[in-house]
Formats: sequence, structure tokens, C-alpha cells
Amino acid sequence: MRLLFCLVIPAFWIACHSNESAQKEAEQISKAIGNQFVPDSREDIYQIHLKESGSSFIVSGETTCPEAKQALLSQLSKSSKTIVDSIKLLPDNALGTKNWGLVNISVCNIRTNPGHSSEMATQAILGTPVRVLKRSGGWLLIQTPDRYIGWVDDDALVLKDSVGMAAWRSEDRIIYLPLIGAAFSPDTSEPVTDLVAGSILKLAEVTKNGDILEMPDGRKLVIPVGDGMDFEQWKNSAGPSPSALSNCAKTMMGRPYLWGGTSTKGIDCSGFVKTVYFLNGIILARDASLQFLHGVFTDPLSGYEKLKEGDLIFFGRKADNEHPAKATHVGFYLGNGEYIHSSGLVRVNSFNPDQKNYSKPRADAWLGGRTILGSEGSKGIVRVKDHPWY
Repeated sequence: MRLLFCLVIPAFWIACHSNESAQKEAEQISKAIGNQFVPDSREDIYQIHLKESGSSFIVSGETTCPEAKQALLSQLSKSSKTIVDSIKLLPDNALGTKNWGLVNISVCNIRTNPGHSSEMATQAILGTPVRVLKRSGGWLLIQTPDRYIGWVDDDALVLKDSVGMAAWRSEDRIIYLPLIGAAFSPDTSEPVTDLVAGSILKLAEVTKNGDILEMPDGRKLVIPVGDGMDFEQWKNSAGPSPSALSNCAKTMMGRPYLWGGTSTKGIDCSGFVKTVYFLNGIILARDASLQFLHGVFTDPLSGYEKLKEGDLIFFGRKADNEHPAKATHVGFYLGNGEYIHSSGLVRVNSFNPDQKNYSKPRADAWLGGRTILGSEGSKGIVRVKDHPWY
């Protein structure tokens, strides 16, 4: 008995050790694939769980990236284990065919978790097309055209299937131009909604009194002649000039800072530069740290004199031996050492220490610039006319 016991214990330890090694190796494979295909969880989802069960690996969780799922299953299949695929590919099949939506309110708050008390991560404005990924009660997980992911109250959207979205893209549409305004019923003159610059609505009728537009849910409203522009004409117009971008940025002077804000009602730093570029037909990545990855880089050692009007300029933690540089703030370069940014409110500061609006803390934290114009079509810099959702 003692001999049998001595033989069983080492065998059991070896088996457990082998199982632990296999589990650890599988987890390392999954982590590497996640890092490769989904480097940032703000723009894609890769939440995978591995569980060993006898001679099998049960692979569960969810992802928005089919390539990541395929790569993971392919790598795991090389082991001696049977692979049980329980990975949910988003959009969730439980949504049925209606896994698209249009924002149906002037400004839609998008949160980090399903609940009004959760942190606001970003916003989307009226008429923005979104991809719906899954539902949790009265909340929907969505992805915006800039790839950002978050939760919205389902009352903020009108859900559509792919046929409905194709029909919307084929409609005559109007983009709203004033920074902010109000719209009224053409029949009763009662308020229908407020509006912000960049809102996109279906054109129902042109009258001498104004354009009659249709909300995603079918409500009608009228805006004055000249407050809207044909969306196709707008998105297919020539690319913006640096001066056009600067003039657009200056129209928002004094607008209040709002964490997560991306509308002309209230706006954070990356939301500000993103809105300026969107109103000129270019979609940027959402956050400063993401925007810092795209465009042609200007090294801060070259000096601000090397910056061009329209460049994005970044501030934050400088690189050291242990960490790369991390952008936590972004602004828009106007030229002559001046930049405009949302910090408390939209304001202009200078890199020049001889100017009254010089900001030493910002100058000390400057990480460099990124030239956007000329890089359209590269990752994180997409013309609206080239975006398939529009």
C-alpha cells in the first residue's frame, strides 16, 4: 500500500503540473493574439476565457474581431486537447437583424458601463450611424464610426437592419451647420429638438420657409434656409484647408469643457479637435492617446516652429527608461506659436514665453505634433466620404 501511495502521488503531481502548464501556455497564446489583433479595448473587444476540462479546452467569451477568434482557435488546435468553441462573435446573434442604429437625439451620451451613473466616455450626435454589438436590459453596447465602444440608453437610438441602413445612405440628407440651434414642427410650430453642428437628417421637403427634415424616428422638423447643406455635396467637397480648420476651431471659443464631450454644447480636449475635423469632413480617433498614434510626427526637439497650421499638438508624460510617452491632452495648432484647445473652456495659448497667453506647464509637457492633412485614408484618419457607414 505504501508503495502504491508513493507511486500515485508523483503521478498525480505530474498530471496536475502538466495541466497547469497547458493552461498557462494556452492563456499566453490568447494574450499574444489579443495584443496583436485588439491592441486597444476602446476600439475593439477581446474578452476570452479558457477552461481545461479533461481532454478538452473550453474557449468562451466574446470578441468583435473574427480574425482574432480564428487565429486563437487555429493556434489552440495544435495542442493535444479537443477545442470547444464557445466564443461569441459580436454583434450578438440575439439582436436579430437589427444590429445597426441611428442616433435619435441631439447628443447621445455613451458610457463605460450600462447605467446612467457610469462614467461618460464619449458622445455621438444626431444622425450618427452606429453598430450595435449587444443588449443588456435597456442598454445597448455600440461602436461609433471612429471605432469607439460604449453603452447607451436604448431610447437614444432607432434600430435598423442592414437594408434599412442602405436605404438611409441612399436618401437625400442634410447636414446641420450652425454650432447650436432649435428646430420646430412644420405643422404646429412646437419644439421638436435642439440641434448641434454636424447633425445629419433626411430631407423630406424643400419649401420657401425652410427645409423640412425627418428625424430617424420619423418626426418632422423645419430649419431655416441656409442652416443645412446637402450631405453628399458636403462630404464630397474638396479637403479642408488649414485656414478653414482654424476658422472652424475659433468659432468654438469659450465653449465649456466637458469630460467625454464631442458636441458643440460642451467638449473635452480630444473631442474638440475631433469635432473641428469632423465638421470639415475627416473622422479622427477618439482619445488624445489614440490620436497621438496617427499622422506625420513632429518631434518636440525640432521646436514648435516646425509645426504647421492645422496640426494636432500633444501634451502629457514624457518618455523615460521605463515608459513611452503618454499623451493626456491635445490641442490644435493655429500658427505663430499659438494653439487652441479645450482646457476648462476652449481657449488660445502660446508656446512663446514672451506672450501673455504663454502656458509654461503646457510647454513643459509638450510631446510633439501630428500633421493630419495629407494622411487621410491612413489608420485613425478617415474622410467621411470614404467611411462605409455614411
